Amino acid sequence: MIQLCERCYGQIDPATERFFRLAHIDHADASGHVVWNHAAVHVDPCGSVPSETPAGWQDRAA
Repeated sequence: MIQLCERCYGQIDPATERFFRLAHIDHADASGHVVWNHAAVHVDPCGSVPSETPAGWQDRAA
C-alpha cells in the first residue's frame, strides 16, 4: 500500500523514513460500529519535495 503524508502529500517509504500513523474516527453508525480513517505523517519536517523550478517553467505565472 502506498502511504502519502497528509502535510506534504509526498510518498512515505516505510523502509527508510520515520513516520506516524494516525487514526481518526470517520463516523459511527446507529449500532455503535466505528469506521476509522487512517493517515500518515512524516516525523521529520516535510521537505523531500524538491524546491527547484524545472527548466522552462520560470516564465509561467502562478
